[in-house]
Amino acid sequence: MTLTGLGIFILYAATTARDRVVNDVLSASLAAWRIGTTGQPWFDDFPLDEIPTGPDQQLWTGVAGNGHVAVFRSPGAIAVGVPGYVLRRQGGTDPSDFSLLPGALTAALLATVTLFLLWLVLRLHMSDGVAALMVLTLGLTTPMWTVNANSLWTHSLTVIGIAGMSWATTRERWWLVGVFGGLALWGRLHMALVVAILGLGLALWRRRPRIALEVGITSVSFMVLAAAWSRWMYGEWSPQGPYPSGPAYAGAAADKSLTDHLVNQLGLWVSPDRGILVWTPLLLVLAPAVFRSWRSLPDWTRVLALAGVAYTLVQGFLNLFPGGSGFYGYRLTLELLVCLFPAFAIAATRMRSWEWWVATPVIGVQLGAISFGAFAEGYFLRDDQSWTDNSLALALRTFPIPVVTWLALCLALVLLAARIVGQHARARHVPETADA
Repeated sequence: MTLTGLGIFILYAATTARDRVVNDVLSASLAAWRIGTTGQPWFDDFPLDEIPTGPDQQLWTGVAGNGHVAVFRSPGAIAVGVPGYVLRRQGGTDPSDFSLLPGALTAALLATVTLFLLWLVLRLHMSDGVAALMVLTLGLTTPMWTVNANSLWTHSLTVIGIAGMSWATTRERWWLVGVFGGLALWGRLHMALVVAILGLGLALWRRRPRIALEVGITSVSFMVLAAAWSRWMYGEWSPQGPYPSGPAYAGAAADKSLTDHLVNQLGLWVSPDRGILVWTPLLLVLAPAVFRSWRSLPDWTRVLALAGVAYTLVQGFLNLFPGGSGFYGYRLTLELLVCLFPAFAIAATRMRSWEWWVATPVIGVQLGAISFGAFAEGYFLRDDQSWTDNSLALALRTFPIPVVTWLALCLALVLLAARIVGQHARARHVPETADA
């Protein structure tokens, strides 16, 4: 898996966004660069207008409570990028010296480590090779590639936090579950829901209160550290950084109609350009196997999957489902995807033969769709087009022959790989059958 992981990192690094990124990413990377090169997070008397921005880009900056000009982003999105910019400190502190590359490479590295942690989890339930195939499917056929590994998002921390919690849970190191959960909280504060459900759920199910205690103490300590970061950067004790408080979000959400909330929730699942089931239909193919084997799945995978669903419901209540624009695929359900992954991957080993026949071409199409977006780095839709169009459909309309050819090649590659793996598996079982 070491060489495979290195290959994934190289692929991720080669396809990161270097020029045109979303406002959130641009702002977080700029703040990380400022801290890494000067040791200070503020932009007082700094010519922010000289930072290159595209026609649809802007910086999330403002005057903080302490009177300093600062980037308004969550603590983790900034802090996680600082080491990369420290290593590049010789680059200078003028606006012309700013580069997105260290932040992008950080995102690629974190995404690779996420996959490695999940591989460590799966190899406890299947062979190393099968576990690697499962992880490669997650890493190369979903927006884990086109979004999470592409730029320095808040998701860079949340998904590695979920993967780390999964790994620590399999070893019953509950304080370490809290550490990874705390890292996830630095990315998006409402990840506290996933941490709480996992810790409390397992404590109740296993009748071991110590689980909740250790997870809770360590994760809350990270929340305190996030508040201290905000005190330093913005002059206020707030773990969510410069964002409005939870009651403020809830108040804004309460002003929306029931229909608005329903449409927003559906958008996270089935909108043409942001729906998780549209871009990752493999989840639908795997669903029957998950339902059949639900009771026999490890308890923590079931709790984590339910935590992901609960988190997504809250996500749809607090945020608009498109999650902005300027990226390829979905992003607000990346946490759901990783929460579901352990349960779905383990259940996949119990699929029936006809289900494998369906799953294989679906994986091929997903690989084609996602890899095209990763290499093309374009065909982004506005958030108001999320219900009416699709990025891959836009590419098909623009360059039909090249896109269809690429999809066909990826489908053929996956079908060939499946055949080789199947023949190898049958060959390994021949001697055992003969001996029997």
